[in-house]
Amino acid sequence: MRDKRILQLTLTAVFVTIILVMSLLPQVGFITIMPGVSVTLVHIPVLVGVFLLDRRNSIILGLFMGLGSMIAAYIYGATPFDLAFQLPWISVIPRVLFAWLAFEITNGFRKVEQFKLGKLVLFAIVSFLSSFALFYGSKSIVHANAFSTYQATQTEIATLNEEASNPNTDPVTALASQLKAASLELSLPDIYEDAVTREANVLKVVTPLVLLLIVAFIVTYYWYIEKNQGQFVFIPSVLIVSTITHTILVLTTIALFKPVIFSAGFTDTISIIYGIAMTNGLIEALVAVLVGSPIIVGILNFTRKEA
Repeated sequence: MRDKRILQLTLTAVFVTIILVMSLLPQVGFITIMPGVSVTLVHIPVLVGVFLLDRRNSIILGLFMGLGSMIAAYIYGATPFDLAFQLPWISVIPRVLFAWLAFEITNGFRKVEQFKLGKLVLFAIVSFLSSFALFYGSKSIVHANAFSTYQATQTEIATLNEEASNPNTDPVTALASQLKAASLELSLPDIYEDAVTREANVLKVVTPLVLLLIVAFIVTYYWYIEKNQGQFVFIPSVLIVSTITHTILVLTTIALFKPVIFSAGFTDTISIIYGIAMTNGLIEALVAVLVGSPIIVGILNFTRKEA
């Protein structure tokens, strides 16, 4: 019992070190693709640790992942999105919840795999979730981009009307705001039609590519299962579901505490969260599978041989 506790403590210390190093070194744990958009890789050691540690130590990994991202935001933060992670309830809390949920998902999927049709169930869950995420997530992103000008114009009209109705506003400024708002309202139908046309044209290209990606993903996932003779099917399933859960938790926390970052209404914010989670989150999930699966399988095989 004492040896097991020491092993758990040692592994936790090793994973915490890896997490902090990845978090604090630029372009390692958080790779910036463009301003405000980054791919997270530091969640991978947390997920690897979840397979080897107990619940408490798994949550500790999530805690240090959150602390690492908060410190990184103070050091490297440049955009409003990056700076939001300086708040501990945005950087730390969702990462603690992520580690706890990943631990529960791991145990749940491990039990499901033991059932007669467990492997088939896991394959179906992951294939459905990934296909759904890729297809509708890409549509959501295309829609948000196509209608960005339309949404921005609506926001500007609302701001101008609010300024015009403010009793403290100078009468000349109020009149100018009213005239500008009226002019923008007249342009809205044309902007809307342009957005619809742009969305339709982009979807003609994006939809076939996404369908091709879905087929490629399912084939690769099936090949992985066959290669490992049905063993450890729950591992990529856990990595994919947990990673997407992490993305949703982080984005939802930002929407709750820093909604101004999304510059959109409630419905549009939900759409943005969903779109990012189902595209950026899935990319992170696939990277986690490619990097994390061989490590976890190797460790589990080694432990079995030693046992």
